[in-house]
Amino acid sequence: MTRKFGRIRAGQGAGGAGLLPRTACLLVAGLAWGVAPAAALMPPYVYENARRDAASVIVLEVQGVTPPTEGYGACRVTGVVRQVERGTTLQPGARVVLDVPCVEPGAQPPIGGTIYQAVPTLAASRFGRAWLDGAGRVVQSQYQVLTQLP
Repeated sequence: MTRKFGRIRAGQGAGGAGLLPRTACLLVAGLAWGVAPAAALMPPYVYENARRDAASVIVLEVQGVTPPTEGYGACRVTGVVRQVERGTTLQPGARVVLDVPCVEPGAQPPIGGTIYQAVPTLAASRFGRAWLDGAGRVVQSQYQVLTQLP
């Protein structure tokens, strides 16, 4: 049996007829419905493991957010611990300062495994849940904006 290999152009050959146009239509439809493409490029289990293995999980009342000097980077989130879901390092009432990956609207952060919070959303949030390592740093971008205490 002989096989011929060659260049397949978008929309032709090998069952890919219309693949590029269909993909583009799905992307546009998704954006129209408010669904953005996933920004993180690591498999979900990486983030699941980071949450599972976090030394501490806290819920904080956000008191301030300082955006990065560039269009993306770390927002400095200051607040007070309201709930401790895991760990003994922090107690309710403790003041915390966390570096949370964030991005300004229109900025283009590099492609990678970092999950960026939108600066306006982060700044407007009242509460947040953070998964922390033993040193009190947010692990693998695992920070969740909350509208109310859980």
